[in-house]
Order: sequence, then C-alpha cells, then structure tokens
Amino acid sequence: MKKLFVTVLAAGMTTVAFCQKTFILSHQDKKGFFAVSAGASLPVGRFASCSSSDDQACMAGNGLAFNVSAGYRVAGPVGLMIRGEQHRNSVNTGAMLDALYRNDSDVWTAKADNWSIMTVMAGPYVSIPLSGRFSVDGRLLAGRALAVLPNTSMSGTFGRTEMSVKTTGSQSSAMAFGGGLSLRYRLGRSTAFNMNADYSRADFTFTNLTSTAQSNNSVSKSSSYSSDRTVGVVSVSAGVVVLFGTKYRPF
Repeated sequence: MKKLFVTVLAAGMTTVAFCQKTFILSHQDKKGFFAVSAGASLPVGRFASCSSSDDQACMAGNGLAFNVSAGYRVAGPVGLMIRGEQHRNSVNTGAMLDALYRNDSDVWTAKADNWSIMTVMAGPYVSIPLSGRFSVDGRLLAGRALAVLPNTSMSGTFGRTEMSVKTTGSQSSAMAFGGGLSLRYRLGRSTAFNMNADYSRADFTFTNLTSTAQSNNSVSKSSSYSSDRTVGVVSVSAGVVVLFGTKYRPF
C-alpha cells in the first residue's frame, strides 16, 4: 500500500509539473512571427467610385485578399516587419453600362477582367500585450505596388446598329503606403490565431491604353493614351501565426 501511495504521489507531482511547464511555455514571450492570412478585399474612395462624371472612377467591387508577413521585435515592443499582399477585385459591369449613353430600348452587355493589386511593404510595428493570451499589433508600412488595369468590353445596339467597344488594360507600379492592426490570440507555445484589418493606397499611371469601337463593317481604334488611377483598398483577414525567438529560456 505504501509503494502504491508513493507511486500515485509521484505521478501526480509529475503531472502538475508538466502542466506548469506547458502553461509557462504557452505564455512565454516570443520576439518574432511569421503569419499567413486570407480574407475579403474592400475597395474604398475612387477605387470603388462608379460616378460617370469621374474619369478616374475605377468601379471596383469586393474581392479576395491574401497576405503573408514576418516581423521581429528589436527594442522592447517595437519591431520591424515586411508584408506582402495580393488583391483580386471584380469590376462593377452594371456601372459601366450606366455610364454609357444609350436609348432605353437599346440592349447592352458588359464584361471585364478582375483588378489585380500586389503590394510589398515594410516598416515598424508595435506589439502590445493584453489580458490573458491576447495581444494587439499596430503597423505603418511603405513600399511598392503593382496593379493590373482590367480589359473591358461592351456590346449592344444603337437602334438597329450593332456595336461593340473594347478597351485594353495595362499594368503599372507605384509607391504604396499603408497601415493596419492585428488582434492575436496565443494558441500554444509557438502558434497563434490572428485577425487583421489593413489599408493601403497607391497612385498609378497606366499607359499604352487603346479603345476600339466596331459597328457593322466599320472599325475605329483610338491612339494610345494614359490614365491616372488612385487605388485604395481595405483588407479584413484571418489566419495563423508561427512564433519564434524565445526571449527567456526557463527550461
């Protein structure tokens, strides 16, 4: 009986020690992170504008966003990070038709490729611990953006005359600025779950654009022209985080 009691006591002490160790490690401060997230891309400002009187209206709709980021704290809560994000946004074809002058009896359809925006930015961030396993990160970033202006086409009739109008797309790069917040929940010693909200903006100039209009046997093609567009987008995403860089080593 005495041996059984000692065995049970030792097993209980081992279990308590293991649980204590697991608790400490799961709350231990980590200096670096690598994160992958996906979510929604929401156009804002002139990027979302569908005004027919604005020649820079982008008529972008909601889409998808995917991002990866990595960072490392270099001085207390302050660190440096790099972040890459890809956006794919639809085009509001209904707004394209609304901007077209036509009679009520005319029937037109519109098609468009997707907007594609990719940003790579870097800058400082601050990580602030909250109660329990929660923490919040704030960041201000700058870098480069690459955007693809989509091809568009419209076809229909003016009275009895069939017509079509096609506009070629183009790509352009520009300086990008942005910032955001992340709410992080620690799952274990090296993993976490995060929710992000980010804003980015870039001013692009798309060149070598052309428009072609065709009616019956007649074809008219414009000379090359350029167009300035402001792209502003908000992404709301969630994903997983891998933590690394132990600050203290108690075991």
